[in-house]
Amino acid sequence: MISDSEKKAFFDDHVRRIAEEGFSTMSVVGNPPQFSYTTGLYKSYAHPELIVFGLPPARAAGLLSDIALKAREGTPFNLSEPTDKLLVDCDVLFVEVPRSTFAEYCLLAMRYYGEEKFPVFQVVWPSAFDGCYPWDSDADPKFVAIQPVLGKPNKAW
Repeated sequence: MISDSEKKAFFDDHVRRIAEEGFSTMSVVGNPPQFSYTTGLYKSYAHPELIVFGLPPARAAGLLSDIALKAREGTPFNLSEPTDKLLVDCDVLFVEVPRSTFAEYCLLAMRYYGEEKFPVFQVVWPSAFDGCYPWDSDADPKFVAIQPVLGKPNKAW
């Protein structure tokens, strides 16, 4: 069991990173699906927080950092459009995450923002095996299991 002082030190470390870098990333591993998310983007850059499923923590942190750096530079990605600027040979898509899921996936961000409302978008990537996205009818069930989609994808996709 984690003590209250350990929890406070963990939270304080993230707050320090947000103050220094504008955001922090948190990875949750163990029980599938594993995921990583940001905290601080909204307060620092008026950019939605981000969450990504199914990538190893270091890869996820790199992807989230690439998106965060564009926000810091004032040239954020258009979250309503696919982008081929993040992963090799594929389009990454962004899906707005409903608030009803925040408590399950974004606890650190919820604690950081308190009562302040903040948006979250999921970064969704296709399967390297067949190019399917998790919502595609022919997507492999194992792929869908590691990358649950929390919101509703744009119907144009």
